[in-house]
Amino acid sequence: MSSRPYRSPFRTRVNTLISAAAMLACAAMPVLADSARTAPVGPGDILEITVYGDESVTRALSGRFRVGDGGTLYYPLLGRIDVSRKSATEIGEILRDKLESQLPVILSSVTIAEFAPVYLTGDAIRTGPFPFDPGMTVLDLVLDAGGFIRDDLTDDRRTRLEEELAKLELEQFSLRVRRARLAAELAGHPFDTAPFEEDAAPVGAEGILEAERAIFEMRLRTLESRESTYEAQKLGYEQEISSVEKAIALHDEEIGLIEQQLGARETLARKGFASESTLSDLKRLLTSARRDSLEFRTALFRARQNRLAADRDHAELRIELDMQSVRQLREVELALGENEIALRATRALLDRYRSEATATRNAFGRVPDYILIRRDGDGFTTSIVDESTPLMRGDVVRVTFREGETARAGVAEQTAIRKAELAVSE
Repeated sequence: MSSRPYRSPFRTRVNTLISAAAMLACAAMPVLADSARTAPVGPGDILEITVYGDESVTRALSGRFRVGDGGTLYYPLLGRIDVSRKSATEIGEILRDKLESQLPVILSSVTIAEFAPVYLTGDAIRTGPFPFDPGMTVLDLVLDAGGFIRDDLTDDRRTRLEEELAKLELEQFSLRVRRARLAAELAGHPFDTAPFEEDAAPVGAEGILEAERAIFEMRLRTLESRESTYEAQKLGYEQEISSVEKAIALHDEEIGLIEQQLGARETLARKGFASESTLSDLKRLLTSARRDSLEFRTALFRARQNRLAADRDHAELRIELDMQSVRQLREVELALGENEIALRATRALLDRYRSEATATRNAFGRVPDYILIRRDGDGFTTSIVDESTPLMRGDVVRVTFREGETARAGVAEQTAIRKAELAVSE
């Protein structure tokens, strides 16, 4: 006998129609960049997934999905999938195999809609996050930022640095409050916002506190509602179990009485004082009572199984909610670290602008320094690079201009001097 799974003719026709619709839709779409299909995905990338089929199903399966810090993708119905070091094409094949074997749908495409950004700070026209493209170099990033700043942009640059610093401080405050809220949810403790209600809180802090308090209270009400539903369900099963157990006890008592009565009638029948019809009636009554007893015991078994299932579902739900909080907390910790790096760089640069009115001069005739900060495992590495250095997702590049002898040195000499300075400082 063939082991090939049976597919009904109706399902085959449905899949044929879906495939045709998918091909027509794909023909109408522009050709995507190769990097969006073949580049390996990384943490923070946003995948665009398109699925055709039953609208009630595809509505949840199509859309944009973020790759988590551990290189995993959470996808509806399938849960968490390891996509680290895989291209969008390879991810599409994995999802297609899993989806099309379970549902009457067609996975049309998987592409990288957005790469995790790179960051630029220092003496550039614009700073902050920039879209990343595979093969991007330091020079590409500087060009995207509009090049280096000029004398006439010094005051404007200082103003924008102050605005950038205020945004980073507000983001840092928001992340700290969110971390405290997630930690309180995990521990089952009240969410204490008193440590954040201080005079030095940045502008906009009150709105952030109100939003986080609202999220915490909403989650708390949801948990209380689910707990109340579970307790009511558990009480109902316990009452059902108790009622069935009492019914079984009474029924067993009734069976005992029928058995006694039947024994007495059999004795009388042997002596000729009772008819056979009376014995038959009692035997039928006893058989019926025993059958009812079996049904009662089956009902008791089902009630106990339902009680166990309710306990299991309740425990699994708590574990899943806690795991969500753990994943969110991990992402917040990572974002805090990255934001702290940007904060330190922005503060240092702003201090330089404030202390030296002529610190940033025309870049003509001078060679810039590029300092690359890159995540390495749980920490970060700092190195001197040049314009041709390829970038990776999440990299932070700081561009500065040296004064004095270093400013007059050539490219090779300046790089050597800066490396020597870093070596001494370390």
